[in-house]
Amino acid sequence: MLIVISLLRSIATVFLFFNPIHPTPLETAEYFSSVDRNADSWESADFFESFGTDLPVDMDRNVLYTERITGWTEIEVGDGTYEGLSSMTFDQPFKGTILHMEWGQDIPNVKEKVIVLPTTKFSYDNIEDAYTVDYAGEVLNDQEANAYLSSLASKGAAGYLITPYEDDPYGMGFVFTSSYMPLDGTGVDSDTAEQLKDGQSIKVEPYREEIPYVEFVQTGKSNQEIIIMSRLDSSWHGAHYLSAVGPSTVLYHLMQVMNKETPDYTIRYVFLNGNGDSREASDDFLERLMVQREKVDAVVMLDILGTGDGPLYVRTKGMKSYPTLEQSPFDQLTVRSLGSSPGDAYDEAGLPYIILSDSLEGSWHVFTEKDTFERLTKDGLSDAVNWLHAWLTD
Repeated sequence: MLIVISLLRSIATVFLFFNPIHPTPLETAEYFSSVDRNADSWESADFFESFGTDLPVDMDRNVLYTERITGWTEIEVGDGTYEGLSSMTFDQPFKGTILHMEWGQDIPNVKEKVIVLPTTKFSYDNIEDAYTVDYAGEVLNDQEANAYLSSLASKGAAGYLITPYEDDPYGMGFVFTSSYMPLDGTGVDSDTAEQLKDGQSIKVEPYREEIPYVEFVQTGKSNQEIIIMSRLDSSWHGAHYLSAVGPSTVLYHLMQVMNKETPDYTIRYVFLNGNGDSREASDDFLERLMVQREKVDAVVMLDILGTGDGPLYVRTKGMKSYPTLEQSPFDQLTVRSLGSSPGDAYDEAGLPYIILSDSLEGSWHVFTEKDTFERLTKDGLSDAVNWLHAWLTD
């Protein structure tokens, strides 16, 4: 298995080497879209570790690493150790004694029990559409299963295991749950399912791994810093054209035009990685910033950028104003309220966290079928680059 993984990583490295990022913004966006940037994929690590090596800029390039929780889990039953796969990640291990049950049955004493249940027909039939988001923001998941799992949690169950669907004995069990589910669990394969006996002690914990992300540092005339970030991640939602591909394309080409400049501030250009909103890399970078927080004048997250749908606007936590927003060209932009996001941690740390976007409508279309490559435009990408260039060199 290790030989196969090494071979695949080598192939990915060759792929990246012979497919350099193209010179125009739309070509770069198309390239970003073609790469499997899912943090679970072997291609993602190679992409970030080699990202920007072919970019001729006079900046320090740093590959940073942070820990992330994967969907894989480690299961200990008796003297055996097995592998599981969760449809929703969790960060703390759970343990208890095994109890097999059926969906919908009356709930007995389940306190400190790990409940074993089969894959539901709904989850099995809807594997292609699960976790998609409709225009109202409602996520398709297994509602009846969610309700039953919530009832188990209220009765004191420690967790759950999902065995394969009856007509798919060689697959992995799964159930599509809400991210707000108060009970953690994991799917198991048929071989593992056969080892699960009522009354056995079991422990399940998430598998952690390191993932890379990248920053470029352009030294300015002073030690004061401006941080400009984008998410360059993906997940089961897909390529993330609106929230990742467009903004990262803008940031990549901004570095190219800024390379000819000597800015007043030291600028850090950061391409984040993670499970879908890059929280892992975002939190890690914040921790690194805290040792120099007095130097940071602004943290600007590029989000839903490059569409050209409308005028630029900014979002801040509680519509806060910062010195940067009172200066040109930010003083011409509308300030809107920022909902819960990885940026909350920056706000709590006292750093001025600002999100820059150009499509109010696009914020409703992220992760839906309207989140497409065609939403990005040549003028939208170029105008965003030019606006940021003018701000940084004014």
